[in-house]
Amino acid sequence: MTDQLNVSKSLELYEAGCRLVPGGSQTNSKRATAYALGAWPIYFDSAKGCRITDVDGNEYIDYVLGLGPITLGYCYDRVDDAVSQQLQRGIIAGLLSPLEVEVAEKLCDLVPCAEMVRYMKGGAEGTAAAARIARGYTGKEMILNSGYRGWADTWAAQRPDAAGVPACLEATIKGFPRDDLNALEDLLIEHKGEVAMIAVDVASGTAAPQEVVEGMRRLADEHDTLLMFDEIVSGFRMAPDGGQGYYGVTPDLAVFAKGMANGMPLSAVCGRKDVMDCAKDLIISITYGGEALSLAAASVCLDIYKQEPVTEHMFRQGDRLREGFEAAAASCGVPFKCHGPACMQSMTFDYPDAELNTKVWTLLLQETARRGVLIRRGGLLFITYSHDDEAIEQTVAAVAETMPLIADAVEAGKVDEQLQTGKVEESFRRFM
Repeated sequence: MTDQLNVSKSLELYEAGCRLVPGGSQTNSKRATAYALGAWPIYFDSAKGCRITDVDGNEYIDYVLGLGPITLGYCYDRVDDAVSQQLQRGIIAGLLSPLEVEVAEKLCDLVPCAEMVRYMKGGAEGTAAAARIARGYTGKEMILNSGYRGWADTWAAQRPDAAGVPACLEATIKGFPRDDLNALEDLLIEHKGEVAMIAVDVASGTAAPQEVVEGMRRLADEHDTLLMFDEIVSGFRMAPDGGQGYYGVTPDLAVFAKGMANGMPLSAVCGRKDVMDCAKDLIISITYGGEALSLAAASVCLDIYKQEPVTEHMFRQGDRLREGFEAAAASCGVPFKCHGPACMQSMTFDYPDAELNTKVWTLLLQETARRGVLIRRGGLLFITYSHDDEAIEQTVAAVAETMPLIADAVEAGKVDEQLQTGKVEESFRRFM
């Protein structure tokens, strides 16, 4: 192992990328400055299973996984075969694809709330469509939201500092802390008769307590409003039928994306028939809604989720990572914890100094990358069906080697001296 990871080709590409792309990346959460710039890869060349190779030829076990879409593994054979076969028949046409019906049937069979389905390409489109459906169905405008729903004005209006978002939309959305049922009830009373939808992700970083999820369902019913679960991250990870299956609580609407097609661009809004049916009269339409390659991938993925122990594997391997990481930290006195569902954990360093926590995270990313492991700052720690025991053992070993380095650097006051990186600029992902 060399003293410093060679990412020279990545850095050369990044320099050009920053001249051509605002922020240097098409996705805010993939910006190189959010990781360990200079000591962490930026561009990939290929990926297979749970491993990814960067443009400099370095191979890593990956837990970033495109920010969550990869659930089965990179280039998963059954999925790739389905995409390849469909490519021979066509991608999109003026006629509809039978896959539009096939995938909708499989979703409705698997997901408790799903009685009708509309396809989009990304999570932000899906949640924006869900908001329009809720408003169209109820005739009300207010949305009560907890969590990040994407970049659309519908949701960004919740942030008063969001540049480029019309200020007039601020009155149409209010935020609340996810686990605070009293705060939610107060808003429902304050805006009695005005609330179209309660929007929430039941698990992202941490999992909502069972009584909170059940309480949201009760409050939605009592106040005659719709309940929407954002299952973009929890879907096909917490359980084959998502967070709603995990908790046994059925929302009126749900949005799935990310793992729905193992990396192919596809999202779906689904829900009660009477609610979803109003979408036929709303302006919700995209050219690529019936794009067949992604639907072919989704069809196979849904079969695998239903037939094989995918989520059980994710939880099992996630438990092993949690135990290994926390044991390694505890052995040298580093205040580190994993949080939330084992299939997609968040992680924290808990030094009293916030700036020190940021630097220590950078050191962890730098040193684990040097040892062939990619972890996202703070998580989520995504796991695929392809993360085998060897990968888990190698990952735990990399973290076990790194924690003592962190402990020594903090004790000596020399964390800065250990960093081989540039400035860190963390991206936001939440609206409450």
